Amino acid sequence: MDPHCDIHALEADVVVQEDSSVVLVRPRTPSDGAEGWRLPTDMLRFGEAPETGARRILRDRLGLEPEWVVLAEVESSVDGGVWSLVFHFQCDADRRPAPGPAIAEARFFQIEHLPPTAHGTRERDVIYRVITAAG
Repeated sequence: MDPHCDIHALEADVVVQEDSSVVLVRPRTPSDGAEGWRLPTDMLRFGEAPETGARRILRDRLGLEPEWVVLAEVESSVDGGVWSLVFHFQCDADRRPAPGPAIAEARFFQIEHLPPTAHGTRERDVIYRVITAAG
């Protein structure tokens, strides 16, 4: 394996909870081309702190401004020569989500009854890891 990597991707997503439900979104135009439900997510901007990025995602994509946002996990992977770090955050909803311009739909789903998601079981796996880490 080549120890040098010239391409990096920094991303944040947020597991937004309300009791035993979580928010999933359907983007208007998925950047990865995968249709379906997913966690609210976005790439971090150059120099943006991960928590700042998570709060931007919550505000811009869902109209939420919770009091606290907690980093639950950092996931590292390499795919096609790109090293990715995904910062998984968790928070409680401070109100019902109001989808921003990039989001076609945002809904709460019971954790035990999540719909099919854009990336197979990836979203479900992240949700369970995040809520387990928070508990």
